[in-house]
Amino acid sequence: TEFVAEESSGTVELTYTLDASTLAGTTIVVFETLYSDGVEIAAHADINDEAQTIEITEPDEPTLGTTATVDGQHTADPTGEITIVDVVEYTGLIPGKTYAVSGILMNKGTGEPLLIDGAEVTEEVEFTPEETIGTVELTYTLDASTLAGTTIVVFETLYQDGVEIAAH
Repeated sequence: TEFVAEESSGTVELTYTLDASTLAGTTIVVFETLYSDGVEIAAHADINDEAQTIEITEPDEPTLGTTATVDGQHTADPTGEITIVDVVEYTGLIPGKTYAVSGILMNKGTGEPLLIDGAEVTEEVEFTPEETIGTVELTYTLDASTLAGTTIVVFETLYQDGVEIAAH
C-alpha cells in the first residue's frame, strides 16, 4: 500500500484476501517492509511474533444427527401411502462446498434394508451449505399397507466428492 505519512508515527492497514479452504492447519505470519522512494528503510519479519500470526484451524469433524417423522410423529398407520421426512442435521461442513447426503430405510427387526415391492427405499440430496451447521431433508414416500408392526430406521451417509465423510 502506498501512503503519505501525515505525522511521524501512525498506522497503515494492509488487507490480504485469499482462499483459505485448502489451508486448514496452517499458521500464517505476516512480514512487512517499509520503503521510501524504492529504498527499504524498515522491516518487521519476526516468525515468532504472535501479534502477526493467524492460525487457520482444522474444521470440525463432520457429524450427522437426524429426526425422521411421518406428519411430525414417530408412528404411522399402515393404511396406504406415507411420507417419511428425515431432517438431517449436520455440523463441520465447509460453506460453499458441495455435499451429498444419501439415506436408506432399514427394517429394525431384521437389520436389513426395508424392501417395498422387492426394492430398497433410498433417497439422495445434493446441497451446498451456507454455514458450517445446518439441516437438509430427505423425503421417502412409500406404501405402508404391508408394514404393520414394522419399525423403520433411517441410515444416512454424507459424501464430499464421492467420498464418505460421515454416517449415521
